[in-house]
Amino acid sequence: MQHDAQHESIMNIKQLRSELKAWGRYWAKQELGQGYGSRSACDYLSEPFIASSCGGSRDHIPPDHINRYDMKVWCLAHDCRRAIRAQYICEGEWRLLGFDSKKTFLFWLRRAEMNLVN
Repeated sequence: MQHDAQHESIMNIKQLRSELKAWGRYWAKQELGQGYGSRSACDYLSEPFIASSCGGSRDHIPPDHINRYDMKVWCLAHDCRRAIRAQYICEGEWRLLGFDSKKTFLFWLRRAEMNLVN
């Protein structure tokens, strides 16, 4: 029975990491943008202007599964959020987000992942 519970927990971690990778790829792509010249200036003139409260693009609404993980990550402690962002959006570049050591980064990452699994 205990082995089954451990196996179930491992499967949840695997599923969580897979979903966080998709979440991270989505936001990394959004941060990179669509590339220079992907649309002409004239193309934008035909769209009505809608003011965005967060300063984002005119019609950018993330998919539901991305919003779901945004809310879950937002509820984590600050250092947990930094670790999740470093791992899944910044592709493991923990130094970019100000962690002192890899050991500290891994501590907060594991703590965040365990909080998200529960």
